[in-house]
Amino acid sequence: MSKTGDRTWERSFTLVGLTAYTGLWRSWTRSWSADRVFPTTFLGLGGICLGTFAALLSTHAFVLTAVMVVAAFVLILVAVGLFVLGVPAWLTPRWYRQRSGA
Repeated sequence: MSKTGDRTWERSFTLVGLTAYTGLWRSWTRSWSADRVFPTTFLGLGGICLGTFAALLSTHAFVLTAVMVVAAFVLILVAVGLFVLGVPAWLTPRWYRQRSGA
């Protein structure tokens, strides 16, 4: 598989999560809950950090490499936690709270 194809899922998750979070894509609220959409932002950003970590492995930027792997771990862990436990109201955007009455 090509390098570009390997990283498509990260961009896709980030794009879905960010467009939903910013309110550019609101039609998803008719059929999905926030627990299924908003965590994708964290999952995608974690994947991007993981890809950056992999790219930096062959360099001598040890501190940046360590920061990327820790950030990837934390972001992916947060995404899994949000998928499993649900998204707290304070983490949802204002437009979503006003629309759902939370």
